[in-house]
Amino acid sequence: MSKQLTILVTGNTGFIGRNMVKFLGKENVQIHPFSRNNNCDIFNKEQLISSVKDVDLVYHFAAYAKPGESILQPVKAIETNVKGCLNILEACRKNDVPLIYPSSCEVYGNSYQPLDESAPFKPTNPYAASKAAADAICIAYFESYGMDIKIVRLFNPYGPYQQLNKIIPTLYKQAIQGNDLSVYGEGKDTRDYVYISDIVSGLWQARQLQPGEVINLATGKVTTNYEIAKIILEITQSRSEITFVPYPQEFGNIKNQVGSYQKAKKLVDWSPKIPLKQGIIETIEWLQNFYKGG
Repeated sequence: MSKQLTILVTGNTGFIGRNMVKFLGKENVQIHPFSRNNNCDIFNKEQLISSVKDVDLVYHFAAYAKPGESILQPVKAIETNVKGCLNILEACRKNDVPLIYPSSCEVYGNSYQPLDESAPFKPTNPYAASKAAADAICIAYFESYGMDIKIVRLFNPYGPYQQLNKIIPTLYKQAIQGNDLSVYGEGKDTRDYVYISDIVSGLWQARQLQPGEVINLATGKVTTNYEIAKIILEITQSRSEITFVPYPQEFGNIKNQVGSYQKAKKLVDWSPKIPLKQGIIETIEWLQNFYKGG
């Protein structure tokens, strides 16, 4: 029987961290949660070093994860994400513990073509810049100290427990309330949406990567915001209309993006499994329970 892994998960109460913990609960692992909910703080260096001391692996999800809002709070976004990453790197370095760092597709900026891991960084908002900086720092620590660090760049995760101001929860609430579904611009903005169960399975499979490796978790498929709205109207059977509204001030400046997952497929045999409509149905089931207090 294989040795039971002990895994520290920072940010375990956030969207991805919470789903990761649920996923890990089905594996042969012992989970050490690290978040403010259990009086832990990624800015408390001594506490972090002590917590990392007796674990086999760290997932670092604790972050300021609001690309659009970072336009209004750039210092908070950058300080949280850069200093938080640096602190977890130091804790892992001093304890010789492997780190899986979840990065973001935001580092790449806009593109109509599938972005692979060699694409240049073109951050369009302070959040994206903070993730790009943290990526670079992770690579620098790998190069400088030979640390076991793997970087996983996530393309547009969605699903249960995600922030309610994201597109699917927002449009769902508008649909069930009989309000117009507000879509930015002309509805032509595109994203590469990856369901959360595919995201967490990819993060788990990333253990197999060689130190210093970087992979994307993407679907390679583009979906417009208008298409998202149409799917939600179909699922909810709402009679609401779709209206186009101006971009808000807190807009992250990415209008078109799609990723390539070929490297993840080659190195860890990962590919997306959940079709978009199925994922939206499962997200809406969670939202229904959430709004009922379930």
